[in-house]
Amino acid sequence: MSASSAHLRLVPAPPLAAPLTDHVAAQADIVVSVDQHWLRFYGSRAQLEAEGFVPPDAKWPELATRVSWESGRYEFRLRRTRPEGMKGPKKLWMEGDYWCLDLDVKGRDYDWYQKQFIYEKARALAVEIYRHSPQGQREWFAHCDRYRGARNDTAFQAVMDKFIWPRKPGRKPKAASAFSQRERA
Repeated sequence: MSASSAHLRLVPAPPLAAPLTDHVAAQADIVVSVDQHWLRFYGSRAQLEAEGFVPPDAKWPELATRVSWESGRYEFRLRRTRPEGMKGPKKLWMEGDYWCLDLDVKGRDYDWYQKQFIYEKARALAVEIYRHSPQGQREWFAHCDRYRGARNDTAFQAVMDKFIWPRKPGRKPKAASAFSQRERA
C-alpha cells in the first residue's frame, strides 16, 4: 500500500469462475477482519493487487498452497479460501478467485499467541477475584449508592430528560422523568 493512500478503496470484483457466480461470495468489496492480534483481508486477486497489499512480483499460490513474505515489521501470508457462506466440497472453491491475506507483526509465533491467551485469562481471573474481594465489594456498593443518588436527584433527572432521552415530537412531558419511570417498572 502506498504511503500517500490512507483510506481503503473498494474495487469491483471481476467475474468469478462458474461454480461461484450464483453464490453470495461474489462480492464487490474487500472484506477486512480485525482481530486483537492481526488483520485479515478477503477479496479477489484484482482487488488485493489494486490496493497494493500484494507486491507486483509476488508468486500467487497454486490450489491449497500458501505463500509468505516479509516487509518491514510485518509478515504476510496469502492463500485461497472458502468464500463466506459457500457450502460444498473444497474442490468447488479451490480454483476460484477468492483469497485471504493475513498481516501479522514479525515474531508472533504460536508460542506468543498462547502466552497472550494465558495472559488474558489470568487478567480476567484477577478482575473477578478483585470484584469479589472486600475492597471490590465496597467499590460496587459505592457505585450503587451513587447510581441511586443520581436517580433520585431531580435536577440531574431534568438534564437527563432534556438531552439524553429526547421526547418524540408532539408528545407531552410526563409528570415524572422518563429515567425514574423506567426504574419503577
